[in-house]
Amino acid sequence: MGKSIASRFDNIDVTRSVLRAVIINDDELTLEMDFCLEPEHADYEAPGAGEECCFHPGLLKFAGISRLSLDRAEQTDPARRRFAIQSFHIEGTKFDMACEWGTIHLQARSIRVLTE
Repeated sequence: MGKSIASRFDNIDVTRSVLRAVIINDDELTLEMDFCLEPEHADYEAPGAGEECCFHPGLLKFAGISRLSLDRAEQTDPARRRFAIQSFHIEGTKFDMACEWGTIHLQARSIRVLTE
């Protein structure tokens, strides 16, 4: 049996993670992330100088999307490449996130968490 959605985020502090990119393709959405790993995570390393987290690249992949709403925030700095997360919630097949990039609300058949 597969892991529950919540357990896929074990030892990842999503609210301290950052969003790097939003990629939309047919009925899929991919969020490129820099995950903030907690010390118990298998890929954890001590944070570098001046960093408060062990940031590790990863992806949130949503497939079989039946509902999608994106509301992009007004960007004042076009060169900006990392967006702080303000709220994050997954319940069953529903996903909601607010961040400096904007807001994302969706319902998907498949939600995967991948660390590179």
